[in-house]
Amino acid sequence: MGIQSQSVKALSQTCYMGRLNRYILKNASLSIGGLVIFACCVLLLERLLRIFQLVSNSTKPGADASTMIVNLLPYYLGMALPLALLLGTILTIDKLSKSSELTAALGAGVSLFHMTKPFILLAIFLSGLTIFVDGYLQPVGRYKYRQTAYLVTQQSYTAALREGTFTGIDTRTFFAGTDGENGAIGPVFIYEVENEADGTQAYRIATAGVGKINVLEGTPVLNLAEGRGFQVRNGKLSGESSFASSAVAVTATVDDYRIRGDDEREMTSSELFANRNGSQTETIDVNTNNATLHLRLSKAFLILLLPFIGVPLGLNYGRNPSAAGIFVGVVFLVSVNKALELGQTLGAAGKIPPWLGTWGIIAVIAVLAFFVFWKSAFKMGQPPLTSLSHWIGHIKDEIIGAVKGLGRGRRNKQNV
Repeated sequence: MGIQSQSVKALSQTCYMGRLNRYILKNASLSIGGLVIFACCVLLLERLLRIFQLVSNSTKPGADASTMIVNLLPYYLGMALPLALLLGTILTIDKLSKSSELTAALGAGVSLFHMTKPFILLAIFLSGLTIFVDGYLQPVGRYKYRQTAYLVTQQSYTAALREGTFTGIDTRTFFAGTDGENGAIGPVFIYEVENEADGTQAYRIATAGVGKINVLEGTPVLNLAEGRGFQVRNGKLSGESSFASSAVAVTATVDDYRIRGDDEREMTSSELFANRNGSQTETIDVNTNNATLHLRLSKAFLILLLPFIGVPLGLNYGRNPSAAGIFVGVVFLVSVNKALELGQTLGAAGKIPPWLGTWGIIAVIAVLAFFVFWKSAFKMGQPPLTSLSHWIGHIKDEIIGAVKGLGRGRRNKQNV
């Protein structure tokens, strides 16, 4: 009977702990999912104004804006995933702490590491998602965003000229006044940059008193009249001409845009891995290629460490406000991202090995995460935020004491 009762007790405890993990997993998933959506929306607001400016003169602004936003989502999703995981972990643990559920679970013999397992499962899932988003969706989305922006700029050529604004298309910059009559525009100014055979650049400038835009088979053509042309080489005027009439055609097709892979950010992770020795493309430096690949992999690995930092930051036992953990978490993650970008830049420049700039930082964070979590889970020490507040208070008391000591010393000298 004793053995049977122990088995029933162990089974009930196992079921209870399973329910606890499912409860934590449900709360964490809701928090992280909501934070991902919120973060993506907030981050997109930064780019929406620029997108609206680009598509304002487009013939189909709604479709073009939607295409650009969809192609930007992988970029902002890659930024939102680690932030949402860290903050969601802090908020979930903080909620358990304030409702005394965490204290009850610890009192029932459930370890903090056991309650961290749901966050580890979420971290593994989000790490794999980050590899896919940063390594494949983001490079392709970046290229398609640039391609759409290029086409929108080209297609809005007619409307932009009629509004009297500067319009850059490839190597040309156009400007036209809005004083014309009967559909005409003018005066017209055209500035064009040409690369010479000897590597220098020449500049062509054309002006015309009158211009008119016609669309022939979908291609806008700018007809000029009463114009003059100038050519500048080596900073000197080398040619001048005048013309009674001329025409400039501008086309806008997808085929005219360059192929993907102009820089390393447009290459997928598999393409970067294949080009790690510089055998696939010569336009991208080997150090830049490898530093970018290591940055993507290190960001995915960083997500696996975040639960071991977020759980201790969420501990408060009802004594610390949750805003403190959130603030420290945001500052920590922003600092780590900036440090990883700096390491990637140094690796790309060849000042350090490409892998060292990112994985060295990840190693330091791993040691920090292990120490903080080990002290919180196995040593049952004070929560990190409590220790931090005590340390800051001690430093403040030392500074105040030192200042008072200096004041007393000066008064004693004056009395002497």
